[in-house]
Amino acid sequence: MNLGKSSDKLSVVVAGVPRSYQNPFADGRWLTDDHIARIKNISPRISLTHMTENELLCGDLPPHTADVLLIEASGDEPYGDEISAPNMAKLLTPNLKWIQSCSSGVGHILDLELIDAGVQLTNAAGVHADALAESILAAILFRAKNLRQRIDNQNNKVWQELHCTELTGQTLTIIGTGKIGVEAARRAKAFGMCTVGIRSTAIPAEHFDDVYAQKDLLQALAVADFVVIACPLTNETRGMIGARELASMKPSSYLINIARGKIIDDDALLSAVTSGQISGTFLDALTEEPLPKSHPFWDTPGITVIPHDSHSSPKIGDNIITVFTENLRRFVAGARLFNQVDVSKGY
Repeated sequence: MNLGKSSDKLSVVVAGVPRSYQNPFADGRWLTDDHIARIKNISPRISLTHMTENELLCGDLPPHTADVLLIEASGDEPYGDEISAPNMAKLLTPNLKWIQSCSSGVGHILDLELIDAGVQLTNAAGVHADALAESILAAILFRAKNLRQRIDNQNNKVWQELHCTELTGQTLTIIGTGKIGVEAARRAKAFGMCTVGIRSTAIPAEHFDDVYAQKDLLQALAVADFVVIACPLTNETRGMIGARELASMKPSSYLINIARGKIIDDDALLSAVTSGQISGTFLDALTEEPLPKSHPFWDTPGITVIPHDSHSSPKIGDNIITVFTENLRRFVAGARLFNQVDVSKGY
């Protein structure tokens, strides 16, 4: 990789606010003084610019075109202070050499088909793993201990004993054995659960009792008491959970999606829940976000919807900067970056 002369400036542009970042500044920026210092300390060559979605909408551009771009992009659906597709396109100049996404999943970026073949793309895999794994276990306990019914009973002043589930010996099937899946499995083992993973090939993975290849998805779903979707959105996983897959699950099973909404067929899921084919679902990721008020998911018993923020944590910014600065150090040194995305696979 040709990074130019050692005296040349290296233009680093940060754009967009990471989703669920808890303390963005009023002007639409999120880097703290500590974050800025950590980035600049990598090399005296670095020239750092922090751009917002609003500035780009108004026609403002970085004073120097980006060599390196750290971005939270919304893809083709504008969302909050994330960088929309038209504004992302403004930042993708011929000088650009590397894009670091603030998100683990990058399917929404790849779908735009804006990135030149010579530009490296890295994701933030692992940044949200702990927070997401905790949310997965919270969703499991929410269902197992009938917490929704308990809250409703308190609101209605109803004293009612409920039948709950004990997690020991229950089977958790996780679609995706990456960092999120591994952390969720590790926590599930602490509850005495049996853990089953699904990945492209049946290679053993840490904290999983068994691993199935994706071609054996129906078998892995059939043994599950809880199913978690924790895989990236790719051409292979888009619509992966449909009527056939839901029909293979136990009537008592519970589906949790913390990945991407388009992995599930919404109509098939709605039918499966309303018919009692599965016991319910916890959806942190939806096909359309924000979810329209008219969508039946809001009012259907057995469906819990949250606004794609199960990764929420006060550590988001620090975790992203840790990943980015390590990769920036490697980039300056001409070394191989980690968390590189294989564009052909989509992750």
